[in-house]
Order: sequence, then C-alpha cells, then structure tokens
Amino acid sequence: MLTEGAQAKNACTTANHIYTSGIKPAESTYYIHTVNALTANLGGKPTMDQLQQLIRQAELQQKNLELDLLFRKNMDFFEKAEPNIFNKYHNYTPTELQLIFNNEGYINLYNMGENTHAVYSKDPYEFCKEYVEKYQEMPTFYRVTARTTKAIDPENDAHIHNMNPLIEFMNSKEEKQTSFLPLEAKTQFMLVHGIGIGYHIPMILEKTDVQHMCIIEPHEDNFYASLHTIDWRAIYDYFDREYSTFNLILGKTANDSFHLIRQYLNQIGLFNSAKPYVFDHLSSPEMRESTTVFFEKLPTMLGAMGYFDDEQVSLSHTVANYSEQRNILRDHVQLNHQTINRPVFVVANGPSLDHCVDFLRTHQHEVIIFSCGTALGSLRKAGIKPDFHIEMERTRPVVEWIETSTTPEYREDIICLGLNTVHPDTYALFNTTGMGMKSNDLGTHFICQYIGDNEFVVNFALCNPTVGNTGVAYAAALGFKNIYLVGLDLGFASDGTHHSSLSKHYDVKDEHQESLNLYKAETAGNKKFPGNFGGEVISTPVYAHSRISIETLLKQYPHINCYNTSNGVYIRGTTPMPITDITIEPSEPIDKKLFSHNLYEKYFNIKGLRKIESMEKIAEYFRPAIDFCDEMEKLFSYKAKSRADAFKMLAKQHKRALQVGLNSKTQYAYSIMKGSVHSFDFVLAKCLYNGKSQEEGVEIFNKGVEHYRQFLAQAKQKIKSSLLKKDARSRNLSQKLKH
Repeated sequence: MLTEGAQAKNACTTANHIYTSGIKPAESTYYIHTVNALTANLGGKPTMDQLQQLIRQAELQQKNLELDLLFRKNMDFFEKAEPNIFNKYHNYTPTELQLIFNNEGYINLYNMGENTHAVYSKDPYEFCKEYVEKYQEMPTFYRVTARTTKAIDPENDAHIHNMNPLIEFMNSKEEKQTSFLPLEAKTQFMLVHGIGIGYHIPMILEKTDVQHMCIIEPHEDNFYASLHTIDWRAIYDYFDREYSTFNLILGKTANDSFHLIRQYLNQIGLFNSAKPYVFDHLSSPEMRESTTVFFEKLPTMLGAMGYFDDEQVSLSHTVANYSEQRNILRDHVQLNHQTINRPVFVVANGPSLDHCVDFLRTHQHEVIIFSCGTALGSLRKAGIKPDFHIEMERTRPVVEWIETSTTPEYREDIICLGLNTVHPDTYALFNTTGMGMKSNDLGTHFICQYIGDNEFVVNFALCNPTVGNTGVAYAAALGFKNIYLVGLDLGFASDGTHHSSLSKHYDVKDEHQESLNLYKAETAGNKKFPGNFGGEVISTPVYAHSRISIETLLKQYPHINCYNTSNGVYIRGTTPMPITDITIEPSEPIDKKLFSHNLYEKYFNIKGLRKIESMEKIAEYFRPAIDFCDEMEKLFSYKAKSRADAFKMLAKQHKRALQVGLNSKTQYAYSIMKGSVHSFDFVLAKCLYNGKSQEEGVEIFNKGVEHYRQFLAQAKQKIKSSLLKKDARSRNLSQKLKH
C-alpha cells in the first residue's frame, strides 16, 4: 500500500487483525446536521408534526451512530495499517465539505462556502451506481503507441535488432477499434480520480477484478468524508493477494501526484499500464491534465531508462575516459552559490540559428558562447568561434562530424565539455576537456565506487535527451544567471527544415540523407505545440521530452533569466525574445580565453579519485547479468495459456529484476539490463491487448516472447565478448560529402 510516496507493497499486512477494546477509539468530529431534542413530556397526544420531528430525530441519531461507528472502525484499521493516515485524520476538522442528512432522506456532501450547495445532484449512492454502470459500458482508457527506433547498424544492437521486429509484429496485429468496448471482467491497472463520498470504489471492484488500483484525492475533506461512508479495510483486504497492489495518494498537488504515480508504476512495473483505465469522479481539469501528460510521457519514460546496448557503450566509454583521467565536474552553483552576470549564449543547430548569425558574429568578443553538437560546424562556417563546445552523443560518428566540419586550428582554444558517455575519440579532438557524470547512467553508477573518502562528484541531471539540454545544464551548473537560447527550436521550421542552413547535414549527398536518421516533420507521432513567438510548431516526442527537461531544470534555478530567441516551440520558464531585441550592455573588456579557463579550472578536476581496476576485474562485476539472462530465458520458455498467466510471467521477471538491483553484489547486472527488461515487458504486455480476442492476444504475446528470448541470448554473448568495447560505428561522412 502506498500513501504519500511510501514504498509499494501488497495490501495491508494487518488485514486479519482482530481489534480489541484495548485500542483507544478515535473520536469523530463529523456529526450530521441535527435538530434540538424534543422535550420528553409532550403534554398529551403528539401532533402529526411532532411525530414527524420525532421520526426525523431518530433517523438522524441512527445515521450519526452508523457514521460514527464506521469512522471508528476505519480509524482502528488505519492506526495499525497506515499510521500516517490515522495521525492526520483521527482529530481532523473539515474546512469546506460537510456531510448532511437532507430532507430527501439521504446523506449528501455539501460545499459550505459562500454559496452552500450539494456536491452530488441526487442521492450519492444512486449517482455512483448509475455512473459506474455507464462506465462499465463505455470505459475510458489510454492507448500508448510503441514505435521502432532508427540506428546505424542495428544488427549490432541486441536491443534494437530484436525490439524493432517485435514492435512491427505487434503493430501489424492491432485491431482498429470501431466502437466502444465494455469494461472487461479483469482490469490490470486503473487510475481513479477523486474519492468524494466513496461509494463508487467498491462498486467498481464489483464490476471488474482490478489487479492494481491507484486513487488520487487532492482534497483532504473528501477523504475524511469517506471515512464515515465506506469500509476502507474491505478495500485493502481486496488487494491483499499475490500480484496485486493498492496506491492511495492524498492531499497532493497535480504535479506531486504525477511524480507519485510514476514512482508507483516503476515499483509495480510499467508493463501494468500498457492499457491503463481511468475513472473520473469529481476530478479537476488540472488532475486530468496531469494524468494525460503522464501517459503521453510513458514511452519517453521507458526510453529514458536506457537500453542494454546504450548502457554497455556508456560503461565502456566511461571506463576509458576515467582511465585517461579526464577532468570531472566537481562543483556546482547549487553548492557554491556563485553566479555570473555576463550573458551566455547556448547555441544549437536548429533552423532559427540562421537569423542569429550576424548578431553572434558582431558580439562574439563580448559574450560567452556554448556551441552544442553539430552547431560547431555551422558557427565555424559563419566565422564565429565558441568558448565552450558541448557534446552528449556517445557514438563515434560524432568524431566524423567534428573532423569534417572543423579544423584542429579552429578547435585549439575551445574547451570541450561533455558527459561521461561521450566517445573518448571525441574528447581527443580537443586540448582541454571536462565531463559531467550523467545521472541515472550505468557508467556513473559504476565509477562511484572509485570516489575517495570525503570526496564527491556532481550528479549531473537534466542533461538529456538532446545536446541542447546538456548545454543549458552546463550553463546553469557553472553559475550563469543570464542564458540566451539560440537555434534551440525543438521543432521544425515552417518549410519542414530540421537544421540551420549552415549545417553539414545539407553537405551530404542526397542519396545518403536517410543514413543520417534525421527527424521529419511529417513522421507519425509528431505533434503541434505552442510556438515561442505564437502559432504552432511541429515537434517530435524526443523534442517534447527535451522541452520538458529544460522547463524542469529552470524551475530548480529561480535566479536564472532565460531568454529564448529561437523560432521554435515555447519553453515554459523562458522569455521569448527576438535576437534583434537583445541589447548587450557595455562592460569591462574581457579576456575570454582566460575567463573560460579559470572557470574550467574552478569546476573540473580529478583530485581524490582512485584509479580504476583491471579490465578483467571489471568484467567480474557483470557476470551476474549472464545468470540473469539464463534465468529469464528459462522463465519465458513456457507458453502463456491466458492473459493472467502472461502477466504473472512479467510480474515474476519484474520482481526478480528488482531483487538483482537491490543486491550489492549484482546491482551492476541490473543496471545494464534494466532498460531493455522494462521496455520488452511493456511491449509484450501491449501484445496481450492486440488481436480480435484475448485468446489471440495471448498467441501474439507468445510469438513476441521469441524476440525477447533472442535479445537475451544476444545480450548474454555481448557481455561475454565485448563488454568494454567502444562504439565503432561509422557514417563514412568524408566519402559522402558533396564536392
């Protein structure tokens, strides 16, 4: 049971507890609106009005007794099962909502504000009954789409090589829904918005067997009312069974609820939300929006976990960079609170860079310039030299881009800042380099064991998924207060172009354009978002993730003034500003080379870090991953006979994976496997909802499992033979460039 972010577990461990009189009964402050007691001596035969008042009083007393007894029962239960709920509500006084026994003879929930009104338009029991019956006929659920991934030489990637065929096979079996389908007898996951008086919750559980339920109630008065109207122990008992959980989120904002739902699903397994049902009961538009955003982000969340081959490359590159003693980010503005007033321009390679070139060329000696990724070549072509170059891509073709778009002389005084995952050959192109240890990354996780006593490195967060994110994260970390975004469109220009016209992308021969795996405006899954200067801009799911990452980062740095000059998507937390409206205030002359190197020396070093062990010793840490692959191959060698059977297989794998992750001796095995395991789990769960029937969905699942087992075999072989092999892919750009 989860409450306010507690760890997930099967429902209450005290489900069979017998309560005794030794437990101090809680006192309810929730007495229904009453009338004054009539005098016992009516002085003769009572009138009809007096009889009606007596009957009314008896009804009120009976209802008060019923509500108070149920409240006491719930408090007795929560005192043992959920002490935080007991402590919050056993002496709680509602401020806005009250239970009232009205003239129609039923209890209703009333808002006691300036305009007192009933929350339910009719008898709440009948209202909930009708609503649940309608929901049973026409339920609401979210459909999460899975798409294939483009990559260079995908056959060398155990994950992509097997995941893409699985997704193609699954999507080919998807039946287009032409009419509303009723609620099935068994529901894997349901999110309930709002508790209200609570009658709908046991009604839902009578209509469908819910395996995992999450209830969000931001208004604490509502939950307090439900303590008098429904038996919460019975609900907990319902979920007190294997592979079943219950999550109660109370009194949280929409944003906090979003994060708690994410934590909950990560604990029980994201695969359970492959077809998430949502029941709205007295919910707010803000609550519904947070849920919509959550399920839209599910695919991105899966991608953010990484995947096997990505983690393998991260490990190999991190070990190589660490062994070569690359300086590491060791300080941060949130630690030293030292800020820089001089403006920094974070330059990405989007189409709107073209409109900013003249400004940057004119003011390049007055401001600090970060080039991000392929923008380096565009700036060089425009006669502009950045002070810092930012990289985050881990594949070796980045080396080809830099070598073909710049010269050693041009790069000589540029400081390259990247992530631990960046290819060592990329860093080798620059004289001065520094790397930030990317959060939620296997390489970072592994290197942490070599940090000396009383030493630390910065956990570099919100630095992906695009190199523009890395640039903004570095600008913030180094203390810049005034950040200007240039060419960070995160979308397509009106003519569909994807990069600046100065970019090397357009120097590649037309027949080789597809090899660049460029995003296209017309790709399925792209969406329109509000533009930075009005209108709408087409953006991709990755760009949408990038936008949210920047927005999240800026919330953490309220002192930053961030101005967006890009003609792309609007980024909350930034101020839209055309490049022509920027005024660079006169300031003292600056030796930019000296300034940049002093800043670098202040934030990057390797003092107090221990040397890495031998390659053979490193390999030993990951041998448990081979055992895990063997174990999962055996688990999935059996054919599922039903949807429930398939979900049990997925749940067993998820449980076993978490056990591997929590064991200090096998934690690295989990880190290298987790992204792919969770991704395959999710797609296999989606297979179960394809086809014309549940039986056909199970057949699709069983065939899909073969792709997963092939992945396990290929991953196992890569761990044995090429665990620390650096990325060696190539685009052969020097041969593809136009003459």
